[in-house]
Amino acid sequence: MAKKVLPVINKSKCTACGLCVDACPEEVLALINGELVLEKPEDCIYCAICEETCPENAVRCEFEIHWAS
Repeated sequence: MAKKVLPVINKSKCTACGLCVDACPEEVLALINGELVLEKPEDCIYCAICEETCPENAVRCEFEIHWAS
């Protein structure tokens, strides 16, 4: 079974603003004790909205997603 690719959180850049948490359509991210975590990684659809929303560039998706037109 292939390993699921997940967003990577750079905790040293994260200011725990919560914008990515609010933006995540699958409610994968959460702020727990002031720290951003992947609370439900199994539900991640790798849409990269968290990466796009983060003003500090603290969330990174390893692969660029291109939608067919």
